[in-house]
Amino acid sequence: MGKKSRVKTQKSGTGATATVSPKEMLNLISELLQKCSSPTPGPGKEWEEYVQIRALVEKIRKKQKGRRIIFMGSAKIVNDC
Repeated sequence: MGKKSRVKTQKSGTGATATVSPKEMLNLISELLQKCSSPTPGPGKEWEEYVQIRALVEKIRKKQKGRRIIFMGSAKIVNDC
């Protein structure tokens, strides 16, 4: 059987200086998933929902900025910097 790949997150040299806790990221991602999974809003509410979803995505992107994800067990390296 092959090895399972492990994911390791590292802070790059030119990124945000604040450390983001996994729990904080999990909460934001969970909130985004819940918002995207909920039934569609009534007429005229679509734009408001879009703005809320966009704000959540931007929060997540800002927290991820300057972070690298290295997939251990394979030669694949994703660098978002």
